[in-house]
Amino acid sequence: MAAEKPARDDYRIEPISDRVAILASGGLDSSVMLAASARSGRSVYPVYVQAGLSWERSELATLKRFLRSLRMTNIEPLTVLKLPMSDVSGDHWSMTGRNVPGYKATLASNYIPGRNLSLLSKTAIFCASARIGEIAMAPLESNPFPDARPEFFRAFARAVELGVGIKLRISTPFAGLTKADVVRRGAGLHLELTVSCARPSGIIHCGACTKCAERVEGFAEAAIGDPTVYARKPRPKM
Repeated sequence: MAAEKPARDDYRIEPISDRVAILASGGLDSSVMLAASARSGRSVYPVYVQAGLSWERSELATLKRFLRSLRMTNIEPLTVLKLPMSDVSGDHWSMTGRNVPGYKATLASNYIPGRNLSLLSKTAIFCASARIGEIAMAPLESNPFPDARPEFFRAFARAVELGVGIKLRISTPFAGLTKADVVRRGAGLHLELTVSCARPSGIIHCGACTKCAERVEGFAEAAIGDPTVYARKPRPKM
């Protein structure tokens, strides 16, 4: 006698409503977003995904210090997930640390193919196991990449619901903001404990890459003193 097929609803996972996973890179944008999410009173689950990028050691160490500085009991311990990408992207500048886009390069030069797809895929499985129904990311208004579009996030969430069984929302609360807006929102936080650099040494920023350029210009436009330590700090264009 053939075994009964389980009903489709048997696979469903009910998320716990006050939980949110934050894709935390240790950068300025995601760190400020994480703090804002925690201030709302929700249970915040910071998630860092290790893919093998050249700057991850500095990011991860700095992120841990930033989380400690918040001193908020509704922030859960940092979850570190591993998803090595060197087998498909081993020759990319983000892996090798060579030919990093310079200070005057366009934002589009920062593109890492499949970056959001890989981050979200691993984090979605974590969310299913922890019964978390929302992943928050921090792309800004200037993000030009195809995997930062609302239609991509909607399609991904639908795929997770169909294939994993949890109704998942991908939220991007900073999507309409500039870097200067983020700096203003982060006033009062330990922004020196964030890393936005393609060639950092600990918390010391190189001052010569396009990520540093965006950071320098953001603080200048916000008219807020930049606490960042740069190996070579260029003058803002403004």
